[in-house]
Amino acid sequence: MMNKILDAIMKTLLSNGYAKEEDAEIVRYGLELTIMKTITSAFMLITALILKSFIAVIIFLVLYTPMRSCCGGYHSSSRKGCFLVSVIILAAVIAASKLLQGPARLYVSAALLFLGAMIIIFIAPTEAPTKPFDDIERRVFRRRSLIITSAETAIAVILALFRLYTPMLSVSLSVFITAVLLIAGRISNRKGVKK
Repeated sequence: MMNKILDAIMKTLLSNGYAKEEDAEIVRYGLELTIMKTITSAFMLITALILKSFIAVIIFLVLYTPMRSCCGGYHSSSRKGCFLVSVIILAAVIAASKLLQGPARLYVSAALLFLGAMIIIFIAPTEAPTKPFDDIERRVFRRRSLIITSAETAIAVILALFRLYTPMLSVSLSVFITAVLLIAGRISNRKGVKK
């Protein structure tokens, strides 16, 4: 289904001169990413709305998206795998926002934030096998990763001071899940090298 949609869009873009034949592969890849991100985000937001976790998921997505793009980490090799990872992440965010109550939110948030930030500080960024970093990119993404992690940590601390533990949990989860995907990316990259 997705390939048919992409084929139709590419045919229109090429025949109307909006894309060049030599750029077709790059344009198609960009379209595929945009469509998948749109579908995944829409699914997450609709699910969050239905399950009454909209604020928690919105805060998570707003902070997780830039952090993930700077830190890198695990990337699934298929569309289905990517969507499945996104659904698992969504389930974790919604479950945490529903199940953790009272002081537990503060303690779990603080623990996840600390652990996630430490992992990011030590191993970010993690490249994907399909797009290795050169030295300049590695330095730039490392600096951005540290800046975003520092900013999100500051946001979490401010939220804690105002006893806003639900948004704090979303911030902490964005840091922690990014860290988990960094580790998964490192493991996946090592397995790829051994083959």
